[in-house]
Parts: sequence; structure tokens; C-alpha cells
Amino acid sequence: MKSFYKLLSILIIINISQSCSTSSSASDELHSDAYVYLSPESVVYASTISNLVSTFPKFRNDAVNREVAGLKKSLTNYLLAVRNMHQSEKTKSLESFEKYYKNIQKLRKFITKDDNEVLNRYMVKIKTNVSFLESSMNKNKESNSMSSN
Repeated sequence: MKSFYKLLSILIIINISQSCSTSSSASDELHSDAYVYLSPESVVYASTISNLVSTFPKFRNDAVNREVAGLKKSLTNYLLAVRNMHQSEKTKSLESFEKYYKNIQKLRKFITKDDNEVLNRYMVKIKTNVSFLESSMNKNKESNSMSSN
């Protein structure tokens, strides 16, 4: 639990430092506060997904690596769409993510046991955090609509 609060503190400090910096245009100002509408837990889920994408290992199977590259691109596009509040891009990225996820699941039988275990850990963590992020954003959206009534 301490690590959660440390991560949350770091994210808040980064967000504050970005919003305090001077910007030359209105679009820069919008981007510095891009995640402000997300709950702290949503930011943690998005950060975890980003971290998993950046640390995803290479495998000995080229077909798996190609699908993983597509999965990583889909997740990057998803996080960008979440950040920019672009619903149609988010939906399209999630569909793409699901396609690559299914393809990787089919290819798992062609990799070594050790690679399969590593791949499984990453895939479970990614899918879990995407689900939590979606759920958290939906909860946040519902509470915002209720509070505006």
C-alpha cells in the first residue's frame, strides 16, 4: 500500500510541475492537464499499462514478437486516446488490442515453457489493468454525470 501512495505522490508532483510550467499556446495548456479528469486510480492503471508496454520482453518466436509489437502499438494508441478523451479512437484501439491479444493466445503453443510463463504474466497484468482502467473511467463518468444533475 505504501508503494501505491508513493506512486500517487510522484504522479501528483509531476502533474503539478507540468501545470506550473509556462506554455506558449492554448493547446499546450490543454495537454498539460490532459489526465486531470481521471481519478488517481485511473492514472495508476494507465501508468502501469504504459510501464508494461515499455518493458515487454522479446521472445524467441518471431510470429509472437510481431503480434506483441502490434499489441504494444494498440495499447499506446489506447492510452493516447484516453489522454485526449477521444472515444472513437479509444474504441478502435481496444478492438485492435483484443485482436492482437487473441492472436498471441493462439501462438502461445509454439513458444517455450519459460517464454510462455513470462508472456502470460505480462498479458494478465495488461488485460487486468485495461479492465480496471475502463471500469474506473466509467465509474468516474457516472459520478460526474450524477453530480452535474
